[in-house]
Amino acid sequence: MLKLNLLAASACVFVTESLAETRVIGEAAISSGLHDRGEQIGPLTLETELLLETTGAHGTLYGGLYRLTPIGADQAAFADETDYVIGYQFDTQGGSMDLTASWLTYPGTEDEESLELAAGFTSDLPYSPALTVFHDATLGDFGAGVSAGPSWKSGAWDAYVLARAGFVDAGDESGDRSYAGLELGAARPLGQQAEIGLYARYDISDADSFAREINQGVVTEFASSGFAVGAVIGVAIP
Repeated sequence: MLKLNLLAASACVFVTESLAETRVIGEAAISSGLHDRGEQIGPLTLETELLLETTGAHGTLYGGLYRLTPIGADQAAFADETDYVIGYQFDTQGGSMDLTASWLTYPGTEDEESLELAAGFTSDLPYSPALTVFHDATLGDFGAGVSAGPSWKSGAWDAYVLARAGFVDAGDESGDRSYAGLELGAARPLGQQAEIGLYARYDISDADSFAREINQGVVTEFASSGFAVGAVIGVAIP
């Protein structure tokens, strides 16, 4: 599952700051290029996510639908993606855990559907260091990533800088890579139940996994780095 860049965190804010036990979270993002784990998986791209989550005494259970839709002149070079997600988030000593299982599908293509399992831990330490691991039980892909960075208030905005690094070990060895990146962003509330965010990110990889040139729906030249900007909006319905 690919969570939206900013509002994966803001969904947790909605849960912890409200007394409601069950809610619907809707999120949408548009980006000039979609990067994930050291590769580009979309050109100009629209992402949408709809989650139903229930919070109990020990954590938050959630499930829903994620949709990735390439748009614009270069959309034919990348696949649409629809993921069906279930997860559980809970606090633990020194931080919080997030466990997810996602069924990944690619409508309109012959790409194989697969089951991805992921776990993430975010520490309460300064700069919120985090560790994530994933395994695709169908394709055999495996990977891990770390991230950390400061955040601060700037008027009505919550700004942040996030550094990330990791690796992917592809099951068929076709996409093995290590990667690193830096992201700068900010988010602010829109009333009591909504938030908007903006971000810019730069990513590098030891493999040529970013599109440098696209012609007639085909990536004709690759690069080892990519830059993207995006905007995100999220709404919580109690």
